[in-house]
Amino acid sequence: MSADSGPSKPLCNGTSTIEMCNGYCSKPHMPWFGMDIGGTLAKLVYFEPTDVTPDEEELEVETLRTIRRYLTSNVAYGSDGVRDVHLEMKNVKLAGRVGTLHFIRFPTASMKSFIELAKEKKLATLADTICATGGGAYKFEEDFNKEVELALHKLDELQMLIQGINFIDDTYPSECFYWAHPDDEEQCKKVPFDFSDPYPYLVVNIGSGVSIIAVKSQGDYARVSGTR
Repeated sequence: MSADSGPSKPLCNGTSTIEMCNGYCSKPHMPWFGMDIGGTLAKLVYFEPTDVTPDEEELEVETLRTIRRYLTSNVAYGSDGVRDVHLEMKNVKLAGRVGTLHFIRFPTASMKSFIELAKEKKLATLADTICATGGGAYKFEEDFNKEVELALHKLDELQMLIQGINFIDDTYPSECFYWAHPDDEEQCKKVPFDFSDPYPYLVVNIGSGVSIIAVKSQGDYARVSGTR
């Protein structure tokens, strides 16, 4: 981090992301971000700590306060950035901290505006690396380096997807569900899916393209079909 004299660390999302980084990062300083830069949409997840102590708040640098207030006090950013309030996850435990996960999206075509915003908010004074996945992590790597002096630590997209599903189920089990009696309007209802022993199962990931992944275990999965 460029914010202190300690070793440089990437801006990752707590324990789960640290494990995904395969030891690349130790517990990072705030703020914690992660990005998935797809062909059509760029998705950003921000962890807002809710267990900040008075001592931490007193020591918190103004740049960090500015970023937190900007992200959490708005639901729209510029002309096409949106925070999906209905998706936020409260009381999430990450790397020994408790907080809320916020989900923000904007068109990948607006990446230049996001980079300008990161420069305006002086994000590079708090970190030198952001964990990212998706094809855009490669496409915009040079822009982040040149314009904001931030490196993108690129992670495998399928691995992040599978580990993300496991994380959601561990944290918010009701998010994994199916529709019972889908052909009967009166009896149709959403039922939590028992994900305690789901293997094998298929993941159909629909974005700019479609990927179908066969998952045999947490570490045994492969893309078996989809668009090219």
